[in-house]
Amino acid sequence: MTQDLRSFLDLVKRCKPDDLVIVSREVDPAYEITGLVVKLERERRRPIVVFENVKGSRFPVLTNLHATRSRLAAAINAAPDGMLTTYLHAMERPIPPRVVPTGPVKEVVLTGERVSLYDLPQIVHHERDAGPYITAAISFARDPEHEIWNCAYNRLMIQGRDRTSIHLTIGKHLWEFHKKAEALGRPLPVAFAIGVHPAVALGALAIGSIDEDERAIMGGLFGEPLELVQCETSDILVPAHAELVIEAEILPHERVAEGPFGEFTGYSLGERQREVVRVNAITHRQGAYFHDISVAHLDHLLLSTVPIEANLYRAVRAMVPSVRAVRVPAPFTCYVSLEQRAPGQAKNAILAVLGSDLYIKRVVVVDQDVDVFDDRQVTWAMATRCQPDRDLLVVTHARGSDLDPSAPQDGYTAKWGVDATAKPSLDAYTPRHRVPREVMERLRLEDFGL
Repeated sequence: MTQDLRSFLDLVKRCKPDDLVIVSREVDPAYEITGLVVKLERERRRPIVVFENVKGSRFPVLTNLHATRSRLAAAINAAPDGMLTTYLHAMERPIPPRVVPTGPVKEVVLTGERVSLYDLPQIVHHERDAGPYITAAISFARDPEHEIWNCAYNRLMIQGRDRTSIHLTIGKHLWEFHKKAEALGRPLPVAFAIGVHPAVALGALAIGSIDEDERAIMGGLFGEPLELVQCETSDILVPAHAELVIEAEILPHERVAEGPFGEFTGYSLGERQREVVRVNAITHRQGAYFHDISVAHLDHLLLSTVPIEANLYRAVRAMVPSVRAVRVPAPFTCYVSLEQRAPGQAKNAILAVLGSDLYIKRVVVVDQDVDVFDDRQVTWAMATRCQPDRDLLVVTHARGSDLDPSAPQDGYTAKWGVDATAKPSLDAYTPRHRVPREVMERLRLEDFGL
């Protein structure tokens, strides 16, 4: 399987040409790129968009790559309704990466005074953003003390020619790596890949224990080892077929003002002190695409949904084997359907979800006859199978997301679960009304002119 972004674009061109739009007119990277994506979304259009002529930069900008489930499914050779199974297979049968001597990402190598982040498109996404942000950067880093690797998405605010700030989520793995390096008084080497095949992006968002290697999950999604090359200025390994790589280090004991920035929650979160990144080199392909993610829109939200659902399904299945489906319909929210075979399993499922994902704040558990992909059915179950004084579970003083604007402190929050299953059991509950099955099977709308 090819491992570069361009081969995936070729696949889209062949199979669904309307899903790739080229814009040759000049576009201002301040607000206009995000604005056009928002307008397309309002018209229920979600094509990949390539802006060939970006004001102030020679790099074309590619955006909206992940805005449909069908495109993400095609990237991992799965049907849209089979992505969960495919992703779980990759998590359970990871394929370790392979180091290769070189790759397309080394076609242009910039070091020293030739490094300038100002040569990249200076994209400002929302009106209150403090400045230009890089939103599609996947970090590759190694534990300072062990052979443990981590990949993740981290937003970078451009602060100078060779400086950015970085948002490190408290308690996440890259934050842990940096804390270890900082305690030793050392910078943490890191590299950021921009413009990768969607399978790499999906693998980077895998949620598991700190010793699980996301690079091997990427290999599991490809069905072959991910090809990596060594950086020019460190021993960090990066995807050989990326469009662009920023080689850098997160400095110890330095902080800088970062934000406000419009995040996935739909809110513009205010200025905070963040860690500082020093850039040592930039390597890229000839004619590289600069990938941008439109934060808080479908391009952003759908990409993260698939890995989160797979991780939560795995966590619930360990506690309640009869789990049927898991869905993440909105920020901080999870729906679970299961066949409750013993009293209390719905509560166990709630606890499993809350304990396995830092970001989840609200969990709703329903019976197997409720489709969690239909919001109306979930709301109906909450209204007709739930008593608040009996079926609500509230956990106080928990660690959550530092991007939650309702949290009184930076990610120190409360979480809650709703047991919307029938009591004492679905079989013993008031029966649902329905048209007889045999009637539904023989009726055809076209026979009645409908």
